[in-house]
Amino acid sequence: MKNIQSDLNEHLLRQNFTSTEEKEKLQLENCQKKAKNFVELENGIAILSDLKNNKSYIYAGKFADELNIFKDKNVQEIESIWKKELFDQLNSEDVLQKHILELQFFQFIKNIPFEQRKDYCVISRLRISEKQNQKSLIHKMFYFSNSENCNTELSLCLYNFDFFQSDSYTGMIINTATGNINYQAEAENSTFLSIREKEILKMTQQGKKSKEIAEILFISINTVNRHRQNIIEKMRVSNTTEACTMASKLKWI
Repeated sequence: MKNIQSDLNEHLLRQNFTSTEEKEKLQLENCQKKAKNFVELENGIAILSDLKNNKSYIYAGKFADELNIFKDKNVQEIESIWKKELFDQLNSEDVLQKHILELQFFQFIKNIPFEQRKDYCVISRLRISEKQNQKSLIHKMFYFSNSENCNTELSLCLYNFDFFQSDSYTGMIINTATGNINYQAEAENSTFLSIREKEILKMTQQGKKSKEIAEILFISINTVNRHRQNIIEKMRVSNTTEACTMASKLKWI
């Protein structure tokens, strides 16, 4: 099974980007201002990733000095959406959970009305590696979408110290307008797929064919195939193999 970064690359970087150059530039400049303002106000680190061009802009405040990273305080550009220099300072298990949550968030954001997307973000608590005296940081991530085709074009990650120390990872999707919280553990047990759809997907993952699944569940082959098609449409994937891989990574099955 491919690693989670490969999955994120496939879904984030291989979208059908069709917005005009003028709109792309305007949205990028707007997000760059947000990143700069955050760093000036919070002394944190802001990383703005351009998903269409697979590059990132790094804005580093004094917080970066504590981690001994991003020493150049001018805006840095890197040809990647991955921030290895930062991730190397963090608990590796927490980084993995962070990436799983981001994949869940990407799946979630695709299936809500465009006008509501701006109200959602990801928040996670990430432990800094042991050599950093068990401190932790807060990570917030926002996706910015294109109004024409609803593709996610930019992601903005904000990092600063967690002043309410904890010895464990925490991740959640929040609605900043209503205060509603969807904890990562709840997202893993998502009702996005019905119980029957999860059953069929699990059996498909085990290599069972539609006829065999139908016999086990005492339903018709047509019903099994209809559930398969519903799963593909809900998850916006190409086939049930891809759906199984994605659902497994998201811990839905």
